[in-house]
Amino acid sequence: MPNEPLNDLQNEIEALLEQLIHPVLVENEVALMDLTAARWRLTVEFGKLIFSAWNSGKSLSRRVEAVAYRDRNRFGIFVRKPGGRETTTLEFRELHASAVVSRTAGRTSFRQQLTAFLARDYRGWKFDHVSNRSDREHSFSAWYTRGLATQGRSAWAFLGLSEEEGTAAQDGVLAFGLIWLEWLRSQSDRIAITHLKLFLPPAAVSVIAHRAAYLNPRALNVEIYEWCAPQASASPVDLKDYGNVETRLAPRRQAELLKEDHSKLLREELGDEIGRIEVIPDPAGTRSSLRIAGLEVGFIEGQLAPRIYFGLEGSVRRLDESGLNEFRSFLREVEGIRRAGSSDPQHEFYRLQSERWLESLLSQDITRIDPGLLPQYVYAQVPAFSGSDRGVIDLLTATRRGRLAVVELKVHEEINLPLQGLDYWLRVNWLQSRNQFQEFGYFQGCELASAPPLLYLVSPAFRFHSTTGKLLRYFDRKIEIILIGINDTWRKEIQVLFRHQTPVTPTA
Repeated sequence: MPNEPLNDLQNEIEALLEQLIHPVLVENEVALMDLTAARWRLTVEFGKLIFSAWNSGKSLSRRVEAVAYRDRNRFGIFVRKPGGRETTTLEFRELHASAVVSRTAGRTSFRQQLTAFLARDYRGWKFDHVSNRSDREHSFSAWYTRGLATQGRSAWAFLGLSEEEGTAAQDGVLAFGLIWLEWLRSQSDRIAITHLKLFLPPAAVSVIAHRAAYLNPRALNVEIYEWCAPQASASPVDLKDYGNVETRLAPRRQAELLKEDHSKLLREELGDEIGRIEVIPDPAGTRSSLRIAGLEVGFIEGQLAPRIYFGLEGSVRRLDESGLNEFRSFLREVEGIRRAGSSDPQHEFYRLQSERWLESLLSQDITRIDPGLLPQYVYAQVPAFSGSDRGVIDLLTATRRGRLAVVELKVHEEINLPLQGLDYWLRVNWLQSRNQFQEFGYFQGCELASAPPLLYLVSPAFRFHSTTGKLLRYFDRKIEIILIGINDTWRKEIQVLFRHQTPVTPTA
């Protein structure tokens, strides 16, 4: 089939999915996956349209042939399973039709209330482009009410978020606000759009304010207001109170001792068959994750009387004498599939936790992305606690000159990648300024430099979201960011296709 009809079919299905508020995936009347809590994509590969979806527990892949039907709250597509000869129907439907109506009505009500509030609070301003419609082409989301306020030649962009929206909407609000501002600026050369005003519920304020404090004030002015509909007034947030994320580390030595004990137990059970299993200790000092190329295949729990569990999430069992052969057989099967050049790349053993796979490869040799990094100092899944919030840094390392480096990994498109990377940079910057790393057992024997950390954003070259460069232009120039695009076939061998470093304004 030529690519043009396939691209048309791809666009049609994506448009149908955009109309669903809370889509779930159903096959043979069995609910397979909640797509709001999973990732999915449609791609044209070797003359075939492939639909893929995955979450932490499962994955699936289907070859798409046509749209089967369309109803108000659902639609179906004709598909074939990998290697299958028979056509089946895959259905996308709303989780609860009544909930969809309620969510749509709620968003409409919020837009009306925000517009009324702005008209009262900003008399004399005209409000245009007010909408909360989804627009995939321009990366506009239905989560937010967006618009433009004008008065003569002055203008400011705004974005409002209802407290009814979920945590993903709260996490993404600054990214979507910057995208909206960038689009408005590209559409108008007659007015100066100098400000972005964000109207946020209390739960979203802290994270967004910490991020906004590290945007470039020469590029824009960000104003954050704490506001919930239908309040009559909004409380301005002083960004001077934000930017320093008070953070604490878990002691490294505790995790190393746990790894030694659990590795010894695993070797006693498996002997020479321990193979490619990685033992990754939890910093709390009570549990170790067992992984093959980043995929968790089990865990060991406890210190005085440790217990081994094996299996994928959702089907885990405790190891006893009767299950040892099953454990070994399971590990051999995973090892046979989760490798470069696998004979079954559609299998869940291959597809699950792909970012952890990339993390595992770079932990073994971080110089694959930059020869200037130190391979002997690479820490994976570093926990950094801030109040009740726990952040986990993908990789933490240092350059040969002792400069700290935060490495954030993504293998699929993610609009919020730059802002998520900034979160971890903030934590590391705070810890570094207080000389916390070596005190807690990190970078022993390495002289760390006083310069601010570097931030590496690493992804397959064609998986960076189209807005990534636009977002980075708004970052404070004191943050040095290295954007690294690698090859899609990184499982076989990691190759750097491009390396782009943002310009930096020297600190005084």
